[in-house]
Amino acid sequence: MGGGGDMLGISVSGVSAAQRALGTTGHNIANANTEGYSRQRITMEARPPSTSGAGGIGNGVVVNDVHRIYDDFITSQVRSITSLSNSMEFNHDYTVQVDNMLADAKAGLAPTIQDFFSAVNGVVNNPSSTSSRQVMLGAARSLTDRFQYLDERFEVIRTAANKNMKTLVVEINEIAESIAQTNRRIVTASEIGGNPPNDLLDQRDKLLQDLSEKVGIRVSYQEDGTMNVYVGNGQLLVVGQRAARLDVEGTPADPRQMDIMYLGPDSKTVITRFTSGGKLGGLLDFQKSILDRAQNELGRIAIGISKAFNDQHKLGMDVHSELGGSFFTETEKLSPQVLPNKKNKGEAVVSAQITKIDNLTASEYELSYFDGNYRLLRRDNNKLIAEFDSFPQDFSDEGFSLDIKNGPPENLDTFIIRPTRLGAKRIGVKIDDVNKIAASSPVRVEASIDNIGSGKIKMGEVLDTSTPSFTLNKGTMTPPFAIRFVDSEHFEILDNTGMPIPITKLALPEESKLLKSKDGRELYDDDHEYKHEDDDTSVPGVETRIKYDSENGINIFPTPDGLDPGFRVVMTGEPVAGDTFRVEYNEDGTTDNQNAVALSMLQEKAVLENGTSSFSDVYADLITRIGTKTHELEINKKAQKLLLQHVVDKRESISGVNMDEEAANLVRYQKLFQANAQIIAVSQKMLDVLMAAFR
Repeated sequence: MGGGGDMLGISVSGVSAAQRALGTTGHNIANANTEGYSRQRITMEARPPSTSGAGGIGNGVVVNDVHRIYDDFITSQVRSITSLSNSMEFNHDYTVQVDNMLADAKAGLAPTIQDFFSAVNGVVNNPSSTSSRQVMLGAARSLTDRFQYLDERFEVIRTAANKNMKTLVVEINEIAESIAQTNRRIVTASEIGGNPPNDLLDQRDKLLQDLSEKVGIRVSYQEDGTMNVYVGNGQLLVVGQRAARLDVEGTPADPRQMDIMYLGPDSKTVITRFTSGGKLGGLLDFQKSILDRAQNELGRIAIGISKAFNDQHKLGMDVHSELGGSFFTETEKLSPQVLPNKKNKGEAVVSAQITKIDNLTASEYELSYFDGNYRLLRRDNNKLIAEFDSFPQDFSDEGFSLDIKNGPPENLDTFIIRPTRLGAKRIGVKIDDVNKIAASSPVRVEASIDNIGSGKIKMGEVLDTSTPSFTLNKGTMTPPFAIRFVDSEHFEILDNTGMPIPITKLALPEESKLLKSKDGRELYDDDHEYKHEDDDTSVPGVETRIKYDSENGINIFPTPDGLDPGFRVVMTGEPVAGDTFRVEYNEDGTTDNQNAVALSMLQEKAVLENGTSSFSDVYADLITRIGTKTHELEINKKAQKLLLQHVVDKRESISGVNMDEEAANLVRYQKLFQANAQIIAVSQKMLDVLMAAFR
C-alpha cells in the first residue's frame, strides 16, 4: 500500500515537473520574437528522500525555480553602445543638414560670392556702363539674400533641434516613471512569489534599453531588487520606486539656447555640460560643436566682406564725382551681441564693438563680475582672455572692444558676448543707385605735355581719404600737388601756391616770423605755415629736393619727412630738369576703373584670420571642417552600429530563444510527461488489483 502510494506520488511530481517544463518551453516559443525577452529555464531537483531501514527512499522531483538566461555585463554593454550609437547617429543626421546646405553648389554661399565678384569684374571691364553696374548691384543683393537665407536655415535647424530636445526629455521622463513603476511591481511580485519575476525583469531591461537610446545612463541595484538610474553628473533619475524629472529651458542668457535641467525636490540643477550619450547627447554636441560655431563663422564672413568692401568703396569716387560711401550695411556695427544673464541683479549694460576684423574668431565669450574685478573667458575652450577692473577695454587680439554703462554690475552678474552671430542676418546692400558705385579713383595723375624726358607717373593705391595732410571734396583736392624735377636725380613737390614743400623741418628760434631760403623761396615759419611777408631771414639746411632713383623708380609718398596724403604716386623712367607732373582730383573720371580693380581684388585678399585668409578661404575651411566632421560621424556611426550588432548578437546567443533548442526540449519534456503519466497508469492498476483482493 505504501509502495503504491509512493509510486503514485513520485509519478505525480514527475508529471507536474514535466508540465511546468512544457509550459516554460511554450512560453519561450511564444516570446521568440519579443524584443528584450530572455529565455527561461526550469531547475529540477530530487525531493528529499524518506528514511527507512533499507536506506533513503526517493520521493520524486520538484521544480526548484524558473530562471532567465541572462548576462548582466553583456546587457550593460548593449545599453552603453546603444547610447553612443544613437548619439553618433543623431549628431550625424543634423550635421549632414548643415553640410549639405553650406556645400550645395546652388544654395551655398561660395557660388554667390563668385557671382558677385564676377559682376564687380564686369564693372572693371566697363566702368561707365550702367548695365554692368546694375548687374553688380543685383549680384550684391543676391549675396546678402544668400547670407540671410543661410542664417534663417540655421535658425530653422536650431528650432527643430530644440523641439526635438523637448520631445526627448518628455520621453525620458515617461520611461523613468515606467521604470519606477516596474521596480514597484518587481518588489511586490518577489514578496508574493518568493522568486524573481523574470518577465518583469525583462520589461525593466527593455525600458532601460529604450532610455539609453535617449540619453546616457548608469545603473545600480538595491538589495530589494529595484534599480537606480543615474544621468548627468550622478543625478538620480530613478531611485527605487520613485522617479525624478528632467526639463528643458532656455538658458538665462539666451532663450534660444537650451539647458537640460534636473528637477530635484527643492531645486533645479543645470546638467547640460554633463549630459552625453543617446539622442539628447547627440543634439547637445551638434549644437555646441557644429551649429553655433558654423553660424558664428558665417556671420564673421559677412562682417569681413561688408567691412573690407565698404572700406575700399569709400576710397573710390562715383559717377557724380563724389567719394564713395558704404556699399553694404555697416555690419560690423550691427552684429556684436551682448546678452545679459536674466538672473543679473545689476542694471549694467555692456556693449561690444568690432575693432579688427582680421583678428575676429567664431568664438563666444563670457564676461563675469565679482568684487570689482571682471573676467573674460572664451567659451569654446574656457580660456581666460583677460582680467581687469575698469572700462572701456580693447581686446585687439580677439578683434573687439567692450564698454559699459549703468555699471558696475552686481556680484556674480554675467554677460555672453557674441561678436559675429548676427553678421549674416544683418548684412544688406546700402546703396540703391548704380551711379553711387565708386569704381573710380578720386585722384588722378598726369604728365605735362611739355615734358621732354621719359619719366612716367602712375597713380598707386588710395589708402585714406580723410588724412590731415589733405582733403577731398567733390571736384577739389586740397592741396593739389605737382611734381617738378630740378634735375634728372632730384624733384620737388609743389603745393597749391606753386612753392616747393620742404622735406626737413628744423627747430626754429622763437622770434622768427618768416623763413626764406637763400634764393628767396618762401619756407615754413615756426608754425610750419607759409608767410608772404618780405623778410630776408634764411635758414640754411632746409631741403626741398627729394632724391629720385631713375633705375628703379620711386613712390613719391610718404615723403622723407613723413608727409602722407593717404595715396601713393609712382614715378618711373628718366625725367629731366623742368619736367612736371600733376596730381589732382579725378573729377568726371567715369571711365577710370582703379577702385573697381581694388574691389575685385578683395575676393582673394587675406583680410581674415590675422591677415592669412580670404573670405573664400574661410568659407572653404568651414565647409571642409563640417564635411570632415560629417565624414567622421558617419564612419563612427557605422562602426558603432557594427559593434552594437556584435553585442546584440552576443546577448541573443546567451539570452535569445533558439527555436531548434526549444523544439528539442518540447519533445524531451513531452516524453517525460508521457513516461510519468504511464507510471500513474501502472500505479492505478496496481491499486485496483489490491483493492479487489479485499472484496
